Amino acid sequence: GASAHRRAATTPRLDGDAPTRRRVVAGASRYALCAHGENLPHPDKTAKGGEDAWFARVSAANGGGALGVADGVGGFNDQGVDPGLYARVLSYEGLRACDGGDGGFFGSSAKIDPRAIAIEAQAKTMLPGAATMCVVALDGKKLTCANVGDSGFRVVRRGGVTYGSTAGQHYFNCPYQLAYEALAKDCDSARDADVYSFDVEAGDVVVAGSDGLFDNVFDEEIASVVNAAYASAGDAASAAESAAKALVKVARKHAEDKKYDSPYAREMAKSETDKGGAPKAVGLFGGFQQMLGGGNLGGKMDDITVVVATVVDTASSQRELARSEAVCDANTKALTKARGLASIEETKVARTVALRKEMDDAFNEKVAEVNKREKTVANAKSEFTRAQIDSMDAPTVRKLLQERGLPTSGKIDRLRDRLAEVKAL
Repeated sequence: GASAHRRAATTPRLDGDAPTRRRVVAGASRYALCAHGENLPHPDKTAKGGEDAWFARVSAANGGGALGVADGVGGFNDQGVDPGLYARVLSYEGLRACDGGDGGFFGSSAKIDPRAIAIEAQAKTMLPGAATMCVVALDGKKLTCANVGDSGFRVVRRGGVTYGSTAGQHYFNCPYQLAYEALAKDCDSARDADVYSFDVEAGDVVVAGSDGLFDNVFDEEIASVVNAAYASAGDAASAAESAAKALVKVARKHAEDKKYDSPYAREMAKSETDKGGAPKAVGLFGGFQQMLGGGNLGGKMDDITVVVATVVDTASSQRELARSEAVCDANTKALTKARGLASIEETKVARTVALRKEMDDAFNEKVAEVNKREKTVANAKSEFTRAQIDSMDAPTVRKLLQERGLPTSGKIDRLRDRLAEVKAL
C-alpha cells in the first residue's frame, strides 16, 4: 500500500471530561475516536438523500473506533440505478465488518483492519452501482486508513494538516471505484486499496470526506476551519460536530462560486495540460479572465459528506464518547433501513448473476465441444491414402465426394485433393 502521506504543519488539544472510568473494559484502547458525521446532498438529489454515505463505530467502553465514507458513482443514474443505495449498503456492510459480522469486534484481541473491512464490504454489497470508499480505524495510538478512489482523509495536528491520503484515479474525474464483481468483472478491488498507517496523539483531528469536500476545499482551509471550530467548542464531541458542519458549509459555498479557484478547477487545468491542450485559467490572471466571463474556474457542485473525529483519551472522555455513540447509532439506523430496502434489488441481482452464469456455462460448454471436435479432426487419419485416390478414376472420385456431401464439380486434380482431406472419423 501507499506509505503515510505526511504534511508539514505546525489543533487545539481537548482534555475531555473529568476522568470517568466506569464503562471502560479491561484491555480497552488507550485512545478513541469521538466522531460526528454530516451529509449535504447535491441540490438536485436532495429528495433521495444524495448518493454519499458514511458510517462510524464509536465505543466508550472499548475505545479505538472506525469510520468510513462512500461516494456513489453518479454515472449509474443513466442506467436506472441508484448509486446512493449502493453507497449506503456498502457503508452498512463496512460497519458490520467492523463488528466482525454477527459478533462484537471491538474489545476482542483482533485488530481492526480497514483494508479487510473494505474487502468484506465490497464482497457483501451485491447490488448494481459503484462507489469510492475511505475507511479509517484507530487501535491504541495507531491510525490506519484504506482508500479507494477520491474520497479520503486528513489529520489536523497543532494547526495544520499533518497526514492525508492521495486520490486514486484511472484518469481525471474517473476515480477507482468498488462494485459487485459478479456484475462488473472489470471493477476495481478493495484488495488494491492504498493503505496508510501512523501514530496519532490525543487532540489530533481526523477529517474523512467525499470528493465534495476535497474538490472544493484546500488543505489549508480545512485546517483553518477545524481550528476555529475547536477553539470555540467546549468539548471534543461538540467540536467534532461544529467542525463537520462548518466544513460542509464552506464546501457548498465554494461549490456555488463559479469564480472560485478550486482544487477541482486546478486538477482540471492540469489534466488539460497533460493531454496537450491549453491549460485552463487559474491563478491571478485566471481570476481576472473569469471576471470577464472566460476560463473554466469554479467549485464543483456535488454531494458533500464529512466525518470529523477527535482523538481522545478513552478513560477520561466517557461522556463525550457516549454522546458521539448516540449520533453514530442514529446514522446506523438509517443505514440499516437502506439495507432492508436493498433486499428486493439483491434478489433481482442474484437471478441476473445466476442466469449469466448459466449462459456462460452453456457457452463455455459449446466452445469446449467445438474445440474437442476440431482437435479430433486434426488428429484423425485420412480416410483414403494418396495412392488409393490416385488409382481411382474420375467417376469413382466424384461418387465418393457426393456420398460425403462434398462438392463434385471442378478439375479432377482438385477433386482428388478434396477427397484426400476427408478424415476417417
